[in-house]
Amino acid sequence: MKKAKLSIVLLFSFILSACSSSFAYNNLDWLLYWYVDDYIDLSSDQEAALDERIASWHSWHRSTELEKYQTQLHNLRAKLESGALTEEQWLREFAEAQQHLNRFRTKIAPELADIAQTLSTEQVEDFLSAWHKKRQERQSESDKRTESERLMRREERLVEFMEDNVGKLSEQQTNIIKQYVPTFISISTEQTAYHSRLQNALRDIFSNRDSVEFTLRLTDLIRNPDQYKTVSYQASLDHNASLYARMLADLNLTFTEKQKLKLDDALEDWINLIEDLISD
Repeated sequence: MKKAKLSIVLLFSFILSACSSSFAYNNLDWLLYWYVDDYIDLSSDQEAALDERIASWHSWHRSTELEKYQTQLHNLRAKLESGALTEEQWLREFAEAQQHLNRFRTKIAPELADIAQTLSTEQVEDFLSAWHKKRQERQSESDKRTESERLMRREERLVEFMEDNVGKLSEQQTNIIKQYVPTFISISTEQTAYHSRLQNALRDIFSNRDSVEFTLRLTDLIRNPDQYKTVSYQASLDHNASLYARMLADLNLTFTEKQKLKLDDALEDWINLIEDLISD
């Protein structure tokens, strides 16, 4: 048996994020096994079945989904050329991006559930154990940081992201980010609890694998994992998304012509990359 990497929760996330590199996207079939963090031993038959499904998902994604990403980027570029986007407009962009993810979840859910049904009890426990260990490690790392360290880390990430897209920030722009950083809600603990609920739900589903509802329940979990988020956790996520959109709107108003051109060039590069991927 060959050591392969399979994560029910992270599988679709990797495929979506792989668009950031044409090499990664075009070699998704084997890079998936390299990048996903959670490990499971697959039999040769299971591995062959997974490879077949990945190839099918990849083909579907290239032929139907990439054009939707491209359309959103074209529209975003046009909106930015017309003026700074408001908080509400940025939130609509976030919502459209979420729809891309939801379509992918819906596409892969029933087929991934079929593959998962072939996993043995030992394979399932190994997967859940590895997932739990990974979450504990991340939570432990987060707990080691002081509040000031967490804020500094968040600020550094936001500044880096903005400078990657618009170039060097002015003092005014850096101060805008500094003002927003303390207002974001830390979700580390709630996120760990959310993953624990997902793990418990998976364990319960697999403990009743002989049930006629097994595939339906697992498909539903993969398609809609958000159902396991608490009201409090979802409220925190919504709060942070609104703040992030507001921060982008405030920053957008301060962009220089040079920064606007750099952002436009970045969007054009993404559009061209997607066009290349569609044509491959």
